[in-house]
Amino acid sequence: MREGRLRVSVWDTNPVIPAPFDKPPTLLPFLPEPDDSTGGRGLLLVQLCADSWGGFSVGAGLGGKLLWFELGRRPEAEFAFAA
Repeated sequence: MREGRLRVSVWDTNPVIPAPFDKPPTLLPFLPEPDDSTGGRGLLLVQLCADSWGGFSVGAGLGGKLLWFELGRRPEAEFAFAA
């Protein structure tokens, strides 16, 4: 991993790899869950902020999946959000 980057990995026992982790990062927007949904917004934040991500099934031992994403240094202007 290059200097100035953070990689976050998460493991769980469910083997299903959710979007967007099932495909490489693209410029296409991830469609968020409906406003009344009780979940799903965390993956939208990953897609908006992460430079790269991925996931793979873990077959041996406990099973499940491992998901990861990387964040790199960005210029301040990229973090300005319109109100």
